[in-house]
Amino acid sequence: MSKKTSGQAPFVFAYCEDLHTVPEKAASCEVDLHGGFAVDQETGGNIYYGMPGCGLMRISPDLNSQEIIELPPDLKPLNFHGTKICTFDNKRRLVMPANADQMVVVLSLEGNVDFILSRPEFDEYQDETAPFSPTDTAIVHNHLYVADGYGSNYISKADLTTQQWTDIFGGKTDDPEAPGLFGTAHGLNPAPDGQHLSIADRAHSRFEHFTFDGHFKAVYGIPAGSKPCGIDFIEWKGRSLALVGSLDDPQAGRAAPIYILDATTYEVLSTIRPKEDLGIELADHIHNTVWYEYNGGLFLICQAWNPGYYFVLELV
Repeated sequence: MSKKTSGQAPFVFAYCEDLHTVPEKAASCEVDLHGGFAVDQETGGNIYYGMPGCGLMRISPDLNSQEIIELPPDLKPLNFHGTKICTFDNKRRLVMPANADQMVVVLSLEGNVDFILSRPEFDEYQDETAPFSPTDTAIVHNHLYVADGYGSNYISKADLTTQQWTDIFGGKTDDPEAPGLFGTAHGLNPAPDGQHLSIADRAHSRFEHFTFDGHFKAVYGIPAGSKPCGIDFIEWKGRSLALVGSLDDPQAGRAAPIYILDATTYEVLSTIRPKEDLGIELADHIHNTVWYEYNGGLFLICQAWNPGYYFVLELV
């Protein structure tokens, strides 16, 4: 672990240089990373993510090694912009939206395709000029929510058992104050209250909360210009926390931060600067970061974008 630290107490983190464990075979693909991580809490903590041009990656629970899981040849080149994990029909699955290929792929943990959800069938997508470029998903019970962040900015809902689209809400806006619409509906997760989805509106530096039935409820701003890519939640030492990777910094030309927020108020509790404070040169833009607990320690699993770079931070 580096002696350099970043963030405000008690949420101060250091760079674990020895945990940059991308396999040699995958090293040439790392520069293209443009997705997100899923932690499998039910099977000991394996972490999964997509590596375009390489396949599906699995990180060991101790973070000391990674392996490549081969995908079918037609899926191997795709960019899986997000990764989520769930159980339905008594089987563990990965859910991976391919933002440039108009599909959401549902896979086994060994990379076998279970089924593929293609372009939603709602009226909003009947016009072929309406783009569908899914960027993230969230799973609540047997329901899958798909954010079309690089497309028409709707949130589409599907039943994982029937594999049918069931509902749609949201849509595009250029107005940063418009409730229930998005500049870029980039990432989402169920909120800790168990009643809402928290959806990152990246273009407008805010999170919008919706009921699982698609009704807008509230909006929470973070520092203007941060461009949040997503949100991940954890209960840590009796406190509910949120983790946000930002594409940009509010100050133009400054490398992007990672924010730790109070998960109820969205107040910024700590600002972590991977490039400026920790010397991670490729961390200009943060595309995804998730919480990870292991042996009593708290880690952030992170991915920089353009160029892509995988890195791990640890609470000190």
